[in-house]
Amino acid sequence: MSRVLGIVAIYAVMVIACGGVGVFMLIAPARFGNLIYESFLLFPQVRPGDWGKKLFLRVVGAGLLAFAVRFVLRIFQLRLP
Repeated sequence: MSRVLGIVAIYAVMVIACGGVGVFMLIAPARFGNLIYESFLLFPQVRPGDWGKKLFLRVVGAGLLAFAVRFVLRIFQLRLP
């Protein structure tokens, strides 16, 4: 029983993390871009007029949300015959 709970916990953390990051990217793309810039220097700094960078971050956020939804649907398909 504890192994099953461990597997469920891992899947729950993965879904919540993908969903949370995706929602954050959709709601506040400038903050997310600047967070990545200041933490890891992986993405250029996002300024108020950079609509292309914000659009890119929103598209990636929508993709992460779609991945999380697909992940949940696949889990339910495994559970149901």
